[in-house]
Order: sequence, then structure tokens, then C-alpha cells
Amino acid sequence: MYQEICRNDRTLRDYQQEAKKQIFESWEDCDNVMFQMPTGTGKTRLFTSIISDIKAWSIINQEDARVLIIAHRVELIEQISESLNRYKVSHGIIAGGHERNIQAQVQVASIQTITHRANIEVARSLPIRFIIIDEAHHSTANSYKKLWELYPSAKKLGVTATPWRMNHQGFAKIYDKLILSRSIKEFIEQGWLSPYCFYSIGSGSKVTQEINSINEFDIEGDYKISALEKTIDQSAIRAQLLDSYLKFAKGKKGIIYSISRKHSDHICAEYKAKGVNIVRIDSETPREERRLYVQKFRKGQIDIIVNVDIFSEGFDCPDIEFIQLARPTKSLVKYLQQVGRGLRPVNGKGKCIILDNVGSYLEFGLPDANRDWYSDFIGEQNEYPKTSVPSRVSNFNIKEKSFSEGNDVIGLIEDVDISGNQTQQIFGDWSSDDDILLRTLVEDRQCSLDIVASVFKRSVESIQKRCVDLSISYEVNNG
Repeated sequence: MYQEICRNDRTLRDYQQEAKKQIFESWEDCDNVMFQMPTGTGKTRLFTSIISDIKAWSIINQEDARVLIIAHRVELIEQISESLNRYKVSHGIIAGGHERNIQAQVQVASIQTITHRANIEVARSLPIRFIIIDEAHHSTANSYKKLWELYPSAKKLGVTATPWRMNHQGFAKIYDKLILSRSIKEFIEQGWLSPYCFYSIGSGSKVTQEINSINEFDIEGDYKISALEKTIDQSAIRAQLLDSYLKFAKGKKGIIYSISRKHSDHICAEYKAKGVNIVRIDSETPREERRLYVQKFRKGQIDIIVNVDIFSEGFDCPDIEFIQLARPTKSLVKYLQQVGRGLRPVNGKGKCIILDNVGSYLEFGLPDANRDWYSDFIGEQNEYPKTSVPSRVSNFNIKEKSFSEGNDVIGLIEDVDISGNQTQQIFGDWSSDDDILLRTLVEDRQCSLDIVASVFKRSVESIQKRCVDLSISYEVNNG
């Protein structure tokens, strides 16, 4: 049954179409599937195509197949909603501050809101058949367990770039199967991710020694913010941050990941003193102010955004030219999410510059290292760093000066070139299968043209034109 729902969507990239096929096939045998695909390769675009297929199937079969998309942060809710609007997928939002439309076939919900005791009855009233969980590495939390209890028979898809947990307990208790996409290395070689130059401090640097001396950790196992501030938020180390930016990324658009609001303020002050147009964004920044900064950043009116975890997940700005890591972490998820923000390709971008001023690659390997995600999924602890490709790694002795001078020199660790050609997304003509589905939806099911447009992810005008070409009779009804 579920294999029949999957349609060939020629607006997808080849790996996205293959992933969609694997997901529907897996739902034949199990209910809960986790899908891994690297940051920047289009997971939101993939699940909008899955939703379109479900909508088309439900119309043809007169089934009330509701779809629920779950995210854990307001920023992700808004991003998903914008993507669904872009592909003409009508939907409701169940989250604080949003007017609800629970009649919509597709709902985007905050995990905190939909599982809150005040909303349980509303949640239970929804006949959810399919659930898509964004950033699914969070789905072991208690709130997600409530979601499983609410919809035990729904088909679930958890999507993540990093099926990894700090406590290494894995995901096999809640997901029946892991589907893997291509590796970061393959995506770079095929042109779907940007090549990069990776600079970092050495394993024997003073900064590395200071980080390794930290023995205070939070409840999740990452470094305590107070310990990081005490160790890392020093003028000497901030001087190294600025020096490496001026040497390797001056004038480029980028993101700096900092420890805390106070650390961000210190970084901003020192970069501004050198004439850099830099702003700080964190969880306390008002939403409208944050949107304004992001808009200006995308337009090139702001050079750098320094932030605390805000842009680790879900932020989409393909022309980011450099990433600077100023915050050590014990989380592989955080590391790959952060460097992944710079690996989205765009014409004219060139190589992304990654400045690892805290030596994170020493703990987790380079961005394109080979990783055994299946072992992480089932809960087998892996030793990092993972190896990268020797022919593309250039190691050399890095000169180190006194720590008090703030000059632990960073050096080139890896310079990745594109092995394949940059591929463009092609929107093809209508296929014979598309024409059959169009005729079924318009003539047999008498769907309004706006619903048909959402299924095909095309404008109403293009649907009208194709109906004329095929002599399909329709009524102009977009209600």
C-alpha cells in the first residue's frame, strides 16, 4: 500500500527521490523510520514531496490521511511553514502565538505545545496517519514519548543529519529502522555541498590544553557554560579569533558560534573595533529584531552574526562564506550542525572557510570524515575522531607562540576540492503519469485547482494551462 503512495517527483534531486522511495517502502514493514541526511542537502524539500504524495493518494482514495510535522523550536516551526507555503502546501500551525486551523490536512506543531496537558484532547481528536519529526536526534526526550502514546499506529519518519546522542544510548528503542543517505564526502564530490578549507589549532596548542583541563559538565554531558566562560572568554584567546578571521576570512560573510551572551558581546566589541559589521543574536533577542538582522545578513548588509546555538539547526543562508567555531563542545551533533551551515553551495561562492579556533576536529574528525551512523543508531559508542581521506589532508607542524600573546597560530588542516560538477536542479515537463494523476484529480475527484496545484507544487495558472493542453474540463474554483 505505502509503496503505491510514492510518486516520481522530477523536481527532486536524484538522491531525494531515492530516499523518498526507501521511506515509503520501509513503512510497508515497520511504523517508525529514522532517515539520516547531512545538513544542507534538502530534508525539508524531501518531506514536502512526501506530503504532496500523501495528499494526492488521500484524494484519490477518499482517505482522511492527516500529516503532522513536529519540531522543537519556534524558529524551526516558522522555517517549515515558510517552506510549505513556498511549495503551496496549505497547513495549520499548533504552537504558541499562532491561530489554529485544525481542519487542515497538514499540521506543523511544536512538540511542547501538542503534548502539553492543556492540548491533549485537541491532539487526540486529530486523525493523524503520518508524522514527520524534524531534527529527530531530539526525539528520545519525554515529550516525544507522549507523542508515540498519542498516535501509536501512525507512520512516523524522524529526519536528522546526526543520529547521535551524547549518552550513546541510540535510537533503536523508538525507531525500527535507520535509512542512510550519501556521505558528506559524496555530496561534496557530486556538487551538492560546498567544498571547504578547514583551519584549526594544533593538538598541542595552549588553547587545546586549556579545553582539555575543563572538568565541569552539564546534565547532558556538554561543557558547563560557566566553565567555558572562565577558560575561553579571555582577551588572549579572543585576539586569536580576530587574528585568524583577518588572515583567512576578512570581508567574507559568516557566522561565529560563541559560548554565551557575554562572550558574544566581547567578540562583537573587538571585531567592531577593526571595522567589521557584526551583530549578536541569541535566545533573548526579540523575534522581530532577530528577523531584521537575518534579513540584512542575507542581503549582505551585515558581515557577521555571532550567536549562541541559534543557527545550529534549521538556518538556511546558502551564501555563507565562513564559519568560525569559538565555542568548544562535546556534542558531535552541535559540531556538524554548525560547520554544515557553511556547506550549502551557491553559484560564485567558492570554498567555504571553516575556522576551528577551539580544535573541535581533534575530538570529532573533519566534516567529511567517515562515520558509522548505524552503530550510533543502535547505541554502540564510537571513538572519534574518524579518519578522513588521506590524499586530501595536509598536516604540518604548526608554530605556537606564548598563550599570553593570544597567538596559537591556526593552520590548514584540509582543503577539499570539488571532484564532480556542480549540478543544477531541473524542473522537467509534465510526464504521462502526471497527466493521468491530473485528470483523476480534476475530472474524477473534482478537486479545486488550488488543491491540485499543491499536489504538483506548481502555480494554479500552470495547472490551468496543462488542463487546456489535455482538454481536461475544469471549473475555476480556488476556494
